[in-house]
Amino acid sequence: MNRQGLFSVVARATPPALALLLAACAQGPWTADPPAAAPASASAVQQGPPGCSPAARATLQGIADELQTQGMALHATCTAPGDGWVVQLCVLDGTQAGRVVRGPLADGYAVDMGTPAGAPAAGAPTGASGFSPDVQHNRQWLRALMARHQFCNLPDAWWHFAPQDGAASAGGAGCSER
Repeated sequence: MNRQGLFSVVARATPPALALLLAACAQGPWTADPPAAAPASASAVQQGPPGCSPAARATLQGIADELQTQGMALHATCTAPGDGWVVQLCVLDGTQAGRVVRGPLADGYAVDMGTPAGAPAAGAPTGASGFSPDVQHNRQWLRALMARHQFCNLPDAWWHFAPQDGAASAGGAGCSER
């Protein structure tokens, strides 16, 4: 049915039929539970393999605590000693998160960064272009947040961070070493 035909049906619908149409709209796939890949849980800073920097993990936990007051959760994982951390932001409260990040901010979903966290993709590098102003803002905001906590964004991906030289400890390479 085309749009004009749908409007015709709605215009002729009796109030009970109209109520059923609206109820059907409220039960579409967009009302489904959040995806399992972006849980609406508290922040998680994973320990990672042996040799991942405990100091960096503690700093990331501090960042996670700060983000929770802004309606977001930080999920951070150390992939390998000296290889940096994969970070992702998840929306816990879209109203609070909307004060600092932009774009669709549905509770339980990842903040829009243009590409998924942890997945090498053409648009993942830090300098990638062609993204919406919302994505550009979110990436810049994340870089600034992490820099305030002595982490630098590695050039291979927006989600890849390492402790800066002064914050590097055993098992964690500083940014100038990359």
